Amino acid sequence: MSEKNDKFAAPQGNTEVGYSNPPDEYKFKPGESGNPNGPPKHRVNLWLWVCKYSSMMDKEIAKLEKSELTQAQQSALKLIQDMKEGKYSGSGKLARYCIDRDEGKAVEHIMFSDENALTDEEVEEIRDVLLKNHADK
Repeated sequence: MSEKNDKFAAPQGNTEVGYSNPPDEYKFKPGESGNPNGPPKHRVNLWLWVCKYSSMMDKEIAKLEKSELTQAQQSALKLIQDMKEGKYSGSGKLARYCIDRDEGKAVEHIMFSDENALTDEEVEEIRDVLLKNHADK
């Protein structure tokens, strides 16, 4: 055992207990999982709620019982309402951030064929614009 781990080691039966070596009673048995309930059955998909609420009429939204909505539903509804009212200038960026956190950031591809080849200056200009746009997010 290394010097770093020696100070945490305690003898137990035939093996030493220490860093990365728990006592036998705390080790997983063969075939036993560290998460017996498995992965979460349902993952919140914020983007679906944003889409649903953005397609609803004001009358339909008014009928919603806010106290019965989940946190994700309340968040999506608040984002839609704020964007509609223009209440916060950053609500669009906030929505994009939340969706990126929930869904994962979308991969952006830029493809050019040979007939549309760009000059080095045009490529640098596009690169600068992309970097500027991503820095704002």
